[in-house]
Amino acid sequence: MSEKLFIGICNSQNQVPAEFFWSFTGMTKVCPIEIYRARHPWDIIRNNQIIDKFLKSDCTVLAKMDIDQAYPSSYIERFMSLVDKYKVIGPFIRDRASQVPLAFTYHDGEKLMPMDTTMCTGIVDVPYSHTNNFYAREVWENIPAPWYEAYLTEDGLHRKNHVDFTLLDKIHLAGYKTYVDFSIEVAHGV
Repeated sequence: MSEKLFIGICNSQNQVPAEFFWSFTGMTKVCPIEIYRARHPWDIIRNNQIIDKFLKSDCTVLAKMDIDQAYPSSYIERFMSLVDKYKVIGPFIRDRASQVPLAFTYHDGEKLMPMDTTMCTGIVDVPYSHTNNFYAREVWENIPAPWYEAYLTEDGLHRKNHVDFTLLDKIHLAGYKTYVDFSIEVAHGV
């Protein structure tokens, strides 16, 4: 089976920023691509809709992307060449507000243990990162729905978990590691 990429875009903004548009159109396309943009008001449902739509397609790889990011021209080419080997791999991303690296070694729902990324180069196993990654189809076929879930505090007034990290826990429980390619940094918050 030849590779076919499904790009799932999760943002709820009504307009696509020029930085995303021009970075996306400038990417080297190395395989057939299907694009889907989920529009539900809740991020958790949008993310689950993307995965559901992907699994109903004939695509072999899912790439999650945000329209508030700008991508290098080699983005698709680079990760399509790696996803078969690594199964879950994505770029280095910093938090849009604080610019803190989105790379952590541990979480307990509320507390995060930041990973020291100052010496990271190339491809590194990062237990908890942003979930805008490339995923081999088999990953989603081995994790039951719902993939993204929010847990609430007992009083129901706050989220008890970070939904990306709860998803990554499910990926790890299914036997997959998550990797970050530090040679590709994606600008967040464009």
